[in-house]
Formats: sequence, structure tokens, C-alpha cells
Amino acid sequence: MISQGRRAAIGAVGAVGFCWGVAGAVHLGFERTGGNGRGANYFGLPEGGGWYEFGLLAGLIVSIYSVPGLLRRAAWWPSMSLSLGAGVGVVVVLTLGQEPRHWVAAALLCAVGIAAPLVQHFWGRHHPV
Repeated sequence: MISQGRRAAIGAVGAVGFCWGVAGAVHLGFERTGGNGRGANYFGLPEGGGWYEFGLLAGLIVSIYSVPGLLRRAAWWPSMSLSLGAGVGVVVVLTLGQEPRHWVAAALLCAVGIAAPLVQHFWGRHHPV
């Protein structure tokens, strides 16, 4: 059994990695990497975005693993690890650029950071693990 502190630390690392990857993806933009007009089109990060893509996918996997354990607790503080990740994402995305797409991504990350403790407060404490 993983303690609340360790689960919160794992959730914070996952959220920081995911939000850092989102910031890099917003900054670099997506490019079409496959398809010739027919069939499937594939999109990915351009050359040089490998670490952002790794952070995006690894952070997503870790976050998916840890979110149910963070939000479905009677204590409020484990859900703040998700807000920490969103806060880091806001700082990184606004450090990388000031274009409108960066501001939109920062606003969405800020909304996610605010929503995590509210979801835990109104839903999570009534549905414990």
C-alpha cells in the first residue's frame, strides 16, 4: 500500500511531466507526419520535440495511475499535487512564448489546477477509495 505522501509525490511528478510536455507541444506546434491526402493523417511534434513528447506521454501515464488515489481521499492536500503540476505548466508555457496560443494553454492549465482541489472537495471526499 502506498502512503498518501508518496502517492502525492508520484502525482506531482506525473503532473509536472505532463504539463511540461503540454507546454512544449504548444510552443513547437504539431506537424503532419504521414498521409498523402488519402487514408490516415498522423500528427506529431516537429524535430527536436522528443523530450517534450516523452514528458507528455510518461506524465500522462503516471497521472492516470495516480489521479484516482489523489482525488478520492478525505484529506484535501494530495489533490494539490495536480495543481502544482498545472502551475509549473503555466510558468513553462509563458516562459516559452507570449503568443495567443501560449496564453490559451496557460488559461486551460490554470483552470485544471483550480479544478483539481474543487473536484476533490465536492466529489472525492464522498467517494473514498
